[in-house]
Amino acid sequence: MENEIELKIMLDEQNIAPISEWLVKQHILDESETSLGNTYFDTPEQYFAEHQMGFRVRSKNQHYEMTLKTKGEIVGGLHIRPEYNLPLENEKPDFKRLISHFNLQIDQAEQISANLQPMFSTDFLRHQWLIEINQSQIEVVLDQGEVKNPFGSEKICELEFELKTGALADIFQLIEQMPKLDGMWLSSLSKAQRGYIVGNPERFKQEILQAVKKEKNYTLEQQLADYLRLYPDEEIYQIFVREFYGVNQYKMEELQKYLKSKIYLCKNIEILNNTIGSCL
Repeated sequence: MENEIELKIMLDEQNIAPISEWLVKQHILDESETSLGNTYFDTPEQYFAEHQMGFRVRSKNQHYEMTLKTKGEIVGGLHIRPEYNLPLENEKPDFKRLISHFNLQIDQAEQISANLQPMFSTDFLRHQWLIEINQSQIEVVLDQGEVKNPFGSEKICELEFELKTGALADIFQLIEQMPKLDGMWLSSLSKAQRGYIVGNPERFKQEILQAVKKEKNYTLEQQLADYLRLYPDEEIYQIFVREFYGVNQYKMEELQKYLKSKIYLCKNIEILNNTIGSCL
């Protein structure tokens, strides 16, 4: 088991070239490109989704690996959560073996294992750079592909900054040097979350409305922003404006554009850096 610590930035396709040009100028220790296929599994009752977990089988160069990501902390694009990985002989998951190997205490593990079924896929080309900054090593990956379920599909185009060794603060130092462009934004959505909500905006909306009842803070703002970038929903728009702006500073289209702007990206990087920095 290891704790995965990564920062996720979504980007529009026109920003791939300038970001790639910047990345190749860094102190690169290693660079590679890999095609990855991922199938996510769950029970008919969607046990993993209900418990904010993700269970997948990944194929890479004819090798297979299963991964369980459990609930951790997600703050405005920074994802910190336990991750459990085991190799497989083929594409069939073996949840019971993973549970036994890591001695995980999960209720009804036998029943979950017996009722697993494929829910969605995420297939993408991964370009990754291992970058050294100060005394830290940070893996930066650019994923381009597709997330697809029976209801629809969406493009994957995102950057992930993962701390491999060293200090979390160095991720922010690296990002501080990165070009900030319109069409880039921090996101709290994992690929697994996207797999459940693609083609099903009502499900996403209900998750957001439940979150509104529990918390009114920076995390909620980012959840609302993730929704509004995708869907021009009047109810969610009114909640966002009321909770975080007080007045209708932007019309719907203007707000959606602002939430993908360089200005909003820089604002949230600063907030997140200060929030995390106070805990270091």
